[in-house]
Amino acid sequence: MTFLLEMREKLRNFYGKYEIYVAVAVKFILGIVVFLWINSGIGYLERLNQLAVVLLLALLCAFLPIGVMVAAACGLVLLHFSALSLEVCAIWLGLVLLLFFLYWRFALGHGYSALLTPLLCFLRVPQVMPVAMGLLEEPSSYFSVLSGAAAFFYVRGIQENIAVFTSGEEAEGFSRLSSALKLLVENKEMYLFLVSFLATSVIVYAIRRQSMAYAWKIAIFVGNLVQMIILLTGYILLAMPGRILWVILGTLLSVGISLILEFFFFNLDYSRVERVQFEDDEYYYYVKAVPKVFVAKKDKRVKRITPKNRTTVSRKQLAEELDIDQDLLD
Repeated sequence: MTFLLEMREKLRNFYGKYEIYVAVAVKFILGIVVFLWINSGIGYLERLNQLAVVLLLALLCAFLPIGVMVAAACGLVLLHFSALSLEVCAIWLGLVLLLFFLYWRFALGHGYSALLTPLLCFLRVPQVMPVAMGLLEEPSSYFSVLSGAAAFFYVRGIQENIAVFTSGEEAEGFSRLSSALKLLVENKEMYLFLVSFLATSVIVYAIRRQSMAYAWKIAIFVGNLVQMIILLTGYILLAMPGRILWVILGTLLSVGISLILEFFFFNLDYSRVERVQFEDDEYYYYVKAVPKVFVAKKDKRVKRITPKNRTTVSRKQLAEELDIDQDLLD
């Protein structure tokens, strides 16, 4: 345990010292992953489906606020959809404008969660996002997770029904528009995820703010349990049993990552709880103080021992210093 605490402190010190460089590197790597995923998964516009475009976009976004990367990802999807179907592009544009209104109004600055949510949805393990947001953020930030989930389900719906939108007959324009809209409005799985994500985040947030012992651990296990029950029940009712295994695996992964987050952000020593009471002219105050677990920084001192300089003094100099005759030193 002491080794883990020491590693945590070293990581914190490293991040505090090189925060700017770490942030740039993280955004650059995240940008490469996001833009590669978009190009490989959609990639309808061949001119943008190139590694040079991905690297250039990732490099530019690395030095700009994370919201710029969110906008760039949405714009890249928009360009790919424009090469597929104008109807699909129009529905995506309307969805993006709505989501950006919610994002800029309530969840500005939470672009990481808006980008990570669709990525984890693609990997079939998105359950960690609502729990992590409930542990670390305020309720207004949950719109970023919901926005990322809604965007993912629309894009996946287009990919799964690509044959509907590749017809070249102009008479089917309204039909394609209606089909694209149905993928968003009638997507019951998307609504299941949105309800489970929102409920999980709120429950985790409400529990972890309590003053009871081990509040974060209780919030982690209760939140993941509630989320798993909602998703399992929903998939059974939707007759989608193939998703059940991924729900269980995603829940287990969510518990593990959530415990790591607790270790880094909320590691308390409940064996040394103190309760203090004081008052002023109007109120009595009862305060419960729980100390954090940390390892005191080792104070290393290096003491250098060097031999004294030795100097040679002649008989004449010594006699002059002692004010005696030089012959007396024989």
